[in-house]
Amino acid sequence: MSRLISVTIDEGTNLQGYIAIASTVNGCCHGGLRMAPDITSDLIARVARTMTLKYGFVGLPVGGAKAEIVADPEMPMESKRALLKSFGQAIEPFLRTRSYIPAGDLGTSENDIRFMLSSIGLRPQPRDLTHQLSGFYTGITVFAAAISAARHIGLDLSRASVAIEGFGSVGASVAQAFWEKGIRVVAISTSLGAIYNRKSMDVGELIRLRDRDGSQVVNLFSEGEKIYKSQLAELDVDIFSPCAQSYSITSDNAERVAARIVSPGANIPTTTEAEQALFQRGILCIPDFVANCGGVLGSSMKRTGLREDYIRRFLEERIGQQALEIIEAADKQNIALGIYAQRIAAERFIRARASAERKTMRGKPFNFALEMYRKGIIPYQLATPVAPRYFDRRSS
Repeated sequence: MSRLISVTIDEGTNLQGYIAIASTVNGCCHGGLRMAPDITSDLIARVARTMTLKYGFVGLPVGGAKAEIVADPEMPMESKRALLKSFGQAIEPFLRTRSYIPAGDLGTSENDIRFMLSSIGLRPQPRDLTHQLSGFYTGITVFAAAISAARHIGLDLSRASVAIEGFGSVGASVAQAFWEKGIRVVAISTSLGAIYNRKSMDVGELIRLRDRDGSQVVNLFSEGEKIYKSQLAELDVDIFSPCAQSYSITSDNAERVAARIVSPGANIPTTTEAEQALFQRGILCIPDFVANCGGVLGSSMKRTGLREDYIRRFLEERIGQQALEIIEAADKQNIALGIYAQRIAAERFIRARASAERKTMRGKPFNFALEMYRKGIIPYQLATPVAPRYFDRRSS
């Protein structure tokens, strides 16, 4: 159960913010700061727990948390920064003691985090912030997990189709990964609507338009039929990848989901009831902390100076293989994939935390060196030679 802290950001408008801390390692926890108008305390508690499972699944000694500001992220920048400053002041004790270490997330950027910290006189540690390629790394593992699931059920990928909800950094990366492998992307959505072409869409052109005009891509792309966003999860496709906000699949639409595989880039893409309904219908719903773990793992690898081609290959092969292993194990035991995967991730997290907090003389030098690296005192060049072995051991 997550520890939930509620704060009032603006007394006049009663704007609220939350921090949910699900776990800590050496008294600290990490998690993105989100901004959205429809946040609930139950959702943020679940997402914080998901962060713990995500770190556990990849073997990183990091506590899981999440923070949220209940507001529209599309507001004018001046208003947005005023909210960020007020929220930073409200949670200042957590930020100063590094009990909570924030990062950019849905509706916020790393520049927003830097501004919030600087507004209370703090500077982020060099390796606290999420790498700018986090969305790209997330997309790699969403794709890799989906491919493993397809192989498990015998899906012919040369004839497969994919629908992607959300076309931000994660959704666009997922689309590009499928497109590059010759797998048809037939539908996407943004906050402004959704488009569908049952034959296929030119993902290269979609990304070009997105980079230029943002969410307007769904209004500018000429080769897609306009559909309601709510229709996306119900399209007759093989793979559905929700990469926007949480709860894309609920008890209201779970019975109408037509895809055989759900591989999420978003956290908490389904309600508990919907996940059970999908399982009963034989739809393979990959847990969020498995499918989208690439953001936290890839960013950690990049900060050690590892080459881009090495990181991509590692994420595709390692997470793809691990996804396949848990799919096969859960299928053999005839239990829901999410339940089985949670057990594995929780066990790994407990081991990683115990190792990080171990007080033995043997463990102290390594843990001290790791902390100095995270603070930027030890240069990444010294970490690069040992990084492959470190991540290989952690994610096994």
